[in-house]
Amino acid sequence: MRAATCALALSLAVAAPAVAQTTLFTTDDYRKDQARWTDPAYFVFNTARQLTDMQVENRFGQKGTGADKFALKSPYPFKTSDEHYQAWLKKANGGTTHTLATLPNWDGVWSVRSGWLDSNDIQASTMAAALTPTYREYYVQQAKAEAEGRHWWAASFCLPDGFIRGVSRSPQQFVIRPNQIVMLTDTLVSTQVRWVHMDKGHQTPERQFPQWLGESIGFWDGNALVIHTNQIRQWNASHSLFEWSDQLTSVERYERVGNEIVAEITLYDPVAFLYPLHAALRFTPNANDRMVYSTCTDTNGPSSNIHVRADGVTDERVPGDPGYWDPNDPRPWAAHYAIGERRTAK
Repeated sequence: MRAATCALALSLAVAAPAVAQTTLFTTDDYRKDQARWTDPAYFVFNTARQLTDMQVENRFGQKGTGADKFALKSPYPFKTSDEHYQAWLKKANGGTTHTLATLPNWDGVWSVRSGWLDSNDIQASTMAAALTPTYREYYVQQAKAEAEGRHWWAASFCLPDGFIRGVSRSPQQFVIRPNQIVMLTDTLVSTQVRWVHMDKGHQTPERQFPQWLGESIGFWDGNALVIHTNQIRQWNASHSLFEWSDQLTSVERYERVGNEIVAEITLYDPVAFLYPLHAALRFTPNANDRMVYSTCTDTNGPSSNIHVRADGVTDERVPGDPGYWDPNDPRPWAAHYAIGERRTAK
């Protein structure tokens, strides 16, 4: 009798359907799913970009490709960007002094391939696993909003794209002089400009402040350009990538190899990242493209806080007025995401 009972229990166990795991698309409250945020199955094996495009492609909740082609962790032993930069400067014996005649030729317009910084071929779970607990939660909040079509993109509000998209977007152009490098990026909705100072260090601490593209200094290691950037304003990389704090700093290296510029960037942020992040960049000539100067207002209109009243007087919305948004909010997308979460909560 006992054997028959055991056999029946075993058959029922085998026949019982497996309990479906909670996913980003079926959860009642993603904040309760912390244990699963680094599991590819929680995002149903979607890449960061596939989450962004999910509503556009009408494939909400469907399985992704599972592509995970990049290692995010820096291959270097450095704990800080200062340590990294100074080590490379020492290795270069203080840097190479160039004249106009000896500077490398990087003329023209370049298209950039930015590896995982364009959100492609990187699992959302891999991105989440690289972040500290607070910023991991921020990331999952954004990933869920993107998958549900509740996008928040800086350009939609005529706000700058910020440091990461300035580095990884095309087309780009380099203006090279002995004492300064100017890096131009046409980001579709605005033109971003970086000045890399080759003959001076960073501003003294009392004169430093967060800037959209930070403050960049650099040196030449032969024909390779090395850049250190600090004072980067807290912002969001967008398209289901990470947020960063105002502690973000970076070290970049660019070198022309044949008909390409081979580059890399290492990102340091002890507040947002569990370890320094690293991405490869590769620039190829684009003779058919041209840089176009633009501002966000050319495509998206002026700030929504400035308006013309019915009596023809130009006025400004202030806190408490309908349609007001605070340009000094360090995380303006959070309020936007929260609205959608209240509406979709079960």
